Amino acid sequence: MNIHISLFGSVERYYELLQRTQWQEGHAPLARWLDAPDSLYVIANAFNLCVVLIAWIGSITVLPLYSQMDWIGGTILHMRNRCPLPPLHVQWQYHCNDRVSSWPEPYFDRIADWNTRYARAYPSGDPIHINL
Repeated sequence: MNIHISLFGSVERYYELLQRTQWQEGHAPLARWLDAPDSLYVIANAFNLCVVLIAWIGSITVLPLYSQMDWIGGTILHMRNRCPLPPLHVQWQYHCNDRVSSWPEPYFDRIADWNTRYARAYPSGDPIHINL
Protein backbone atom coordinates (compact mmCIF):
# COMPACT_ATOMS: atom_id res chain seq x y z
CA MET A 1 0.00 0.00 0.00
CA ASN A 2 1.22 3.50 -0.79
CA ILE A 3 2.64 5.21 2.30
CA HIS A 4 0.52 8.32 1.70
CA ILE A 5 -2.69 6.30 1.49
CA SER A 6 -1.78 4.38 4.65
CA LEU A 7 -1.00 7.50 6.71
CA PHE A 8 -3.28 10.14 5.19
CA GLY A 9 -6.10 8.22 3.52
CA SER A 10 -5.13 9.40 0.03
CA VAL A 11 -2.29 10.93 -1.92
CA GLU A 12 -4.49 14.00 -2.45
CA ARG A 13 -4.83 14.49 1.33
CA TYR A 14 -1.04 14.34 1.69
CA TYR A 15 -0.56 17.03 -0.96
CA GLU A 16 -3.29 19.16 0.62
CA LEU A 17 -1.44 19.04 3.95
CA LEU A 18 1.90 19.61 2.25
CA GLN A 19 0.54 22.71 0.52
CA ARG A 20 -0.45 24.13 3.92
CA THR A 21 3.21 24.09 4.98
CA GLN A 22 4.07 26.43 2.09
CA TRP A 23 2.10 29.44 3.40
CA GLN A 24 4.33 32.54 3.57
CA GLU A 25 1.91 35.46 3.51
CA GLY A 26 1.46 36.42 7.16
CA HIS A 27 -1.33 35.00 9.31
CA ALA A 28 -2.68 31.86 7.70
CA PRO A 29 -6.41 31.54 7.12
CA LEU A 30 -8.16 28.59 8.78
CA ALA A 31 -7.96 26.59 5.53
CA ARG A 32 -4.14 26.70 5.81
CA TRP A 33 -3.85 25.66 9.46
CA LEU A 34 -1.93 22.49 10.22
CA ASP A 35 -3.77 19.87 12.26
CA ALA A 36 -2.26 17.45 14.72
CA PRO A 37 -1.80 14.60 14.35
CA ASP A 38 -2.53 14.65 10.59
CA SER A 39 0.14 17.20 9.74
CA LEU A 40 2.96 15.92 11.94
CA TYR A 41 4.53 13.64 9.32
CA VAL A 42 4.10 16.30 6.65
CA ILE A 43 5.95 18.84 8.81
CA ALA A 44 8.68 16.37 9.74
CA ASN A 45 9.26 15.38 6.11
CA ALA A 46 8.87 18.82 4.52
CA PHE A 47 11.40 20.44 6.86
CA ASN A 48 13.49 17.39 7.86
CA LEU A 49 12.69 18.00 11.52
CA CYS A 50 11.77 16.12 14.64
CA VAL A 51 8.24 17.08 15.73
CA VAL A 52 7.17 16.52 19.33
CA LEU A 53 3.50 16.72 20.26
CA ILE A 54 2.81 17.09 23.98
CA ALA A 55 -0.86 16.46 24.78
CA TRP A 56 -2.99 15.17 27.66
CA ILE A 57 -4.36 12.37 25.51
CA GLY A 58 -0.88 11.12 24.65
CA SER A 59 2.37 12.64 23.53
CA ILE A 60 4.38 11.45 20.55
CA THR A 61 7.56 12.11 18.64
CA VAL A 62 7.51 12.13 14.85
CA LEU A 63 10.68 11.84 12.79
CA PRO A 64 10.91 12.20 9.02
CA LEU A 65 10.03 9.01 7.18
CA TYR A 66 12.62 9.62 4.49
CA SER A 67 15.40 12.10 3.93
CA GLN A 68 18.14 13.08 1.52
CA MET A 69 20.32 13.93 4.52
CA ASP A 70 21.89 11.69 7.10
CA TRP A 71 20.67 13.78 10.03
CA ILE A 72 17.65 15.67 11.29
CA GLY A 73 17.28 19.36 10.46
CA GLY A 74 20.98 19.88 9.91
CA THR A 75 21.82 18.94 13.47
CA ILE A 76 21.43 16.30 16.12
CA LEU A 77 18.56 16.85 18.55
CA HIS A 78 19.87 19.09 21.30
CA MET A 79 18.02 18.53 24.57
CA ARG A 80 18.89 19.06 28.19
CA ASN A 81 20.61 16.15 29.88
CA ARG A 82 18.12 13.48 30.93
CA CYS A 83 15.22 15.24 29.19
CA PRO A 84 12.66 12.50 28.42
CA LEU A 85 11.30 12.20 24.88
CA PRO A 86 7.80 10.92 24.05
CA PRO A 87 7.71 7.63 22.15
CA LEU A 88 7.80 7.53 18.38
CA HIS A 89 4.51 7.50 16.55
CA VAL A 90 3.66 3.83 16.01
CA GLN A 91 3.48 4.15 12.22
CA TRP A 92 7.04 5.47 11.90
CA GLN A 93 8.77 2.11 12.20
CA TYR A 94 6.56 0.60 9.49
CA HIS A 95 6.97 3.38 6.93
CA CYS A 96 10.43 4.89 7.38
CA ASN A 97 13.12 4.14 4.82
CA ASP A 98 16.52 2.60 5.52
CA ARG A 99 18.34 5.94 5.54
CA VAL A 100 16.44 7.16 8.62
CA SER A 101 15.69 3.86 10.36
CA SER A 102 18.55 4.26 12.86
CA TRP A 103 17.76 7.88 13.81
CA PRO A 104 15.88 7.08 17.05
CA GLU A 105 18.62 4.81 18.46
CA PRO A 106 20.44 7.57 20.42
CA TYR A 107 17.12 8.46 22.08
CA PHE A 108 15.95 5.03 23.27
CA ASP A 109 16.93 5.81 26.88
CA ARG A 110 15.01 9.09 26.76
CA ILE A 111 11.94 7.34 25.32
CA ALA A 112 12.14 4.64 28.01
CA ASP A 113 12.42 7.37 30.64
CA TRP A 114 9.29 9.08 29.23
CA ASN A 115 7.39 5.79 29.29
CA THR A 116 8.40 5.21 32.91
CA ARG A 117 7.48 8.72 34.05
CA TYR A 118 4.36 9.39 32.03
CA ALA A 119 2.79 6.00 31.28
CA ARG A 120 -0.48 7.07 32.92
CA ALA A 121 -0.86 9.89 30.37
CA TYR A 122 -1.71 7.40 27.63
CA PRO A 123 -5.42 6.57 27.22
CA SER A 124 -4.76 2.83 27.44
CA GLY A 125 -2.57 3.25 30.50
CA ASP A 126 0.26 1.47 28.73
CA PRO A 127 3.35 3.15 27.31
CA ILE A 128 3.97 2.80 23.59
CA HIS A 129 7.08 0.82 22.73
CA ILE A 130 8.89 0.62 19.43
CA ASN A 131 10.71 -2.45 18.19
CA LEU A 132 13.56 -1.67 15.81
